[in-house]
Amino acid sequence: MPDFGFVGAAYEAPSIYQDAQECINWRPEIDMTKQPGERGIVALYPTPGLKLELQLPVEAPVRAMRALSGDQYLIAVCGPAVFSVTTGFVATQVGTLSTSQGPVSITDIIQTTDGLTAYLADGLDRYIWVAATNTFETLPPTDGPWRGADVVDNVDNYVIYNQPGTRNWAATDLGSAYSTEAYFGTKDGSPDSLVSLIVDRRQVYLLGDLTTEIWTDVGNVIAGIVSFPFQRVQGAGMQAGTNAPFSVARLGDGFAIVAKDNRGNSTIEIADGYVYKRFSTHAVEQSLGEYEVSDAIAYSYQIIGHEIYVVTFPSVGEYGITWAYDLATQQWHKWLSWDQSLATFKRHRSNCHALFANLNLVGDYENGKIYSLQNEVYTEDGAPIRRLRRAPHLTADLQRQYFDELQIQFQPGVGLSGVSGPAWLDAWVLATEDGEEMLTTEAGVPLAVSVVETLGADPQAMLRWSNDGGSTWSSEHWTSIGKQGQYRNRAIWRRLGFARDRVFEVAVTDPVKCVIVSANLKASVGDN
Repeated sequence: MPDFGFVGAAYEAPSIYQDAQECINWRPEIDMTKQPGERGIVALYPTPGLKLELQLPVEAPVRAMRALSGDQYLIAVCGPAVFSVTTGFVATQVGTLSTSQGPVSITDIIQTTDGLTAYLADGLDRYIWVAATNTFETLPPTDGPWRGADVVDNVDNYVIYNQPGTRNWAATDLGSAYSTEAYFGTKDGSPDSLVSLIVDRRQVYLLGDLTTEIWTDVGNVIAGIVSFPFQRVQGAGMQAGTNAPFSVARLGDGFAIVAKDNRGNSTIEIADGYVYKRFSTHAVEQSLGEYEVSDAIAYSYQIIGHEIYVVTFPSVGEYGITWAYDLATQQWHKWLSWDQSLATFKRHRSNCHALFANLNLVGDYENGKIYSLQNEVYTEDGAPIRRLRRAPHLTADLQRQYFDELQIQFQPGVGLSGVSGPAWLDAWVLATEDGEEMLTTEAGVPLAVSVVETLGADPQAMLRWSNDGGSTWSSEHWTSIGKQGQYRNRAIWRRLGFARDRVFEVAVTDPVKCVIVSANLKASVGDN
């Protein structure tokens, strides 16, 4: 049969017997020139790898990054330390925060007197760094109407910030990083607390726990009295908010959030004008279950015309989970890191993002490393990326089907030459079984010696299948994607047995450009 839906997005239903599809570390690409049913109308392309650009001198989570206006400085927070980074990736510590963990919010302002200034908040305090004088300051408790803030942004050359745990928000003096006038307002259209804020099209969106209000700058002199320069836009309230303040990220012409209202939470929605529109699928929402999602963190980045919203849920499951939504294709995939020692997937290593020096940079959630996202890099700083696609169920009225041949059309001839072993190979150990030497992970997962020794010279695809809807699985069956220059290579598996409900799954770990264009299956239906 022609392509039977093997190429597609991630979608695991509440019952795997309804749908058990996975798409991990591949992203669907749609060819708009092709018609439905044509081969290759949807292909799977590898997600970007991680190239190390900078190791900060603190081995701690990279909590936030921000490219300042003019693109001459990157501000990065690692643990309690604040660094300024040049375009040559030279990092200099410029300050220290009062906290050492949790997200940090950063914006910048062009001060009338001091020029380019970074403005930071970590919940407990607010801070500034003046580029021209390289001076860092923790703002005193007397600055503004209160001491700290969770989130900050900039509109009309005011820095705006919230008061944690209340409905209040404030603005600095115009053209200043200081709040001598103590301007503040209150999100008072509904009684829910103010959780986050973001500026969109010069309007301030105040995201409460259950609702959203929109305010705009009307000037700070009314009837001769100097006052708070913002007023609520009447009739523009939105009936959803968020309890995840750092899930807010720009997307397309608006912004996306992990939404919450008085009927429930954990949908992911995009602001379209003054309306939120849900774009998460039931599969995405199902994966979150009843877990804590208020610590969700998100960012968006654009690469080769694809704008991606990346949202990580650190508290979901044992190891967290990262989902990625491609605005161009409107498809979801999982973006996960592979733990070689535990032989399991974990949340993606990226914790925050900044576009700087013409690179999409991400900070590691553990070790102080800053990477660039690279489409032509197929490892995570040398560590393997495990890519996995699990196809839809194959049934024919639950009658027996006999599977003669499965062919997956990979881009062939992508094998490497002249490669050497990366550091992660040290974590693999030799074992002997029935006198035959083989490689296993520390968790005991076997790998063929020849495959690991070549390290991508003869990249392999690993097929397994389930005959009971995805509950149990066969052993892995390996075949070559194609050595370098073998452009006619075909990845084919034959004599695949029979089943009433068959689910195929393929995985690739070799560091190569692994593209799946289509799949074909030869099968026949029995009479019982």
